[in-house]
Amino acid sequence: MRIFYLVITILILLVSVGYFFRKDSWNGFYYPNGCLDCKDKTIIVPGLKDKEACLQWANDIKKHSGNPNDDFECGKNCEDNGEGLNICEETVDF
Repeated sequence: MRIFYLVITILILLVSVGYFFRKDSWNGFYYPNGCLDCKDKTIIVPGLKDKEACLQWANDIKKHSGNPNDDFECGKNCEDNGEGLNICEETVDF
């Protein structure tokens, strides 16, 4: 019985350490003309270093496009829910 508790304790520690050292990843989502439903035109860039890098990427594109209706958001640690929708721990759009 002691070995069982030891194994469980080790597994909990490994999962905790893995979560603690997990590196956040930011994804950029850019919506030309503000169209959130136009999936074929949405630009998605995964693996950006941090929130600031994502916001810089999005603001650069918006500045070059010249379209004030364009919209964007940055999401932290996003995962596809299997239905084409990204679920993120945190999103920002400013």
